[in-house]
Amino acid sequence: MGFYVLSYLCIAVFIIATGCLIYRQLSFPLHVRWEIYPVRHETIARVAYGGSYMEELNWWEKKYKSSLINELKYMVPEILFLRGLWKENRNLWWLSFPFHFGMYLMIATFALLLLHAFFTLWGLPVFAAGGSVSILLSGLIVVTGWSGLILGNIGSIGVLYKRMTEAELRNYSSFGDYFNILFIFLFFLSAFITCLFFDPFLAGAKAYTLGLLTGGHSLNSYMPGQSVSGSLAIVSASLLVAYIPLTHMSHMYMKYFLYHDVKWDDAPNLPGGKIEAAIKNNLKFKPTWKAKHIEADGQKSWKDIAAAAPKEMK
Repeated sequence: MGFYVLSYLCIAVFIIATGCLIYRQLSFPLHVRWEIYPVRHETIARVAYGGSYMEELNWWEKKYKSSLINELKYMVPEILFLRGLWKENRNLWWLSFPFHFGMYLMIATFALLLLHAFFTLWGLPVFAAGGSVSILLSGLIVVTGWSGLILGNIGSIGVLYKRMTEAELRNYSSFGDYFNILFIFLFFLSAFITCLFFDPFLAGAKAYTLGLLTGGHSLNSYMPGQSVSGSLAIVSASLLVAYIPLTHMSHMYMKYFLYHDVKWDDAPNLPGGKIEAAIKNNLKFKPTWKAKHIEADGQKSWKDIAAAAPKEMK
């Protein structure tokens, strides 16, 4: 039961920490827009050449339109397959991709395990033991689980080696970077050993996931915690769930705000609208920048600085 208590606590930390991150992001002052095109939620014709709805005559009089499909066509390959890294640094991509995709596959495996546990609890006829749905779902769990563990171990070792041996990466790698990789590698390695020697078809993983939904009760006699590697896999996986939102690794899902609220924000700034009100609020802030030409002494607001006549710099 102790493993389940740990898992519950770590899931609670994840939910609370992620909620705080989202609240913090939403409560930030209005960002300075990048004004970089193409904006991916534009129409296909405009995205092709980097156009904008602002090209139209009297665009502010027309309904603002955006395309979620066009956004996803860009975001999915970028997030899942690291398309930007493939274009800019292909040598690093060969190691970074299995590292990241291995984690994504483990998340997918957990989602499938939860689905399997729900179906088991409901006792749906379509999910009867030996049925096509049950066999298909169990097969998917094995495929995604083993694929994620193999890629994750290869990627963890590769990324760690790359950071330690290449001067360009080593120069800006902090202790936290190495710790994060080793922490994730501990999970991948312990889970791989457990599956290899004790749980090749992930029956124990199904049992533990079912236990998460039933307060520790399971229908399977084997549990991952019965082996040292299984115990390490449960503990490291649970702690990772709590740890990720407390570090910069939360970028894997918080990058939503980078795309939507910063990089691609082209919502019209209309008189009396939310953006105009946010800009006016920003003008009340009192900057303390060190640049002399700004004269930001912490007493003048941005409005005062912007309204003052520029002084000649000597």
